[in-house]
Amino acid sequence: MRMENKSGEAVYYNVVEKGGKLRFVIKAASGQVITGRDRQKLKSRTFAQEHQAAAWLRRQGYEAAR
Repeated sequence: MRMENKSGEAVYYNVVEKGGKLRFVIKAASGQVITGRDRQKLKSRTFAQEHQAAAWLRRQGYEAAR
């Protein structure tokens, strides 16, 4: 699912299976970087639990694109 924030930056939010377990991946779509746990600059970020990914998206201001 494509999500955008108010400044026009976009990310993709997907559910994938890694090692037999569900993982929730957020991937930068528009060339920007997203911050990791220790402020490292990343192109994608993986979460083990859906509520953690949803909270990160909400804190960063991302909403579903229309």
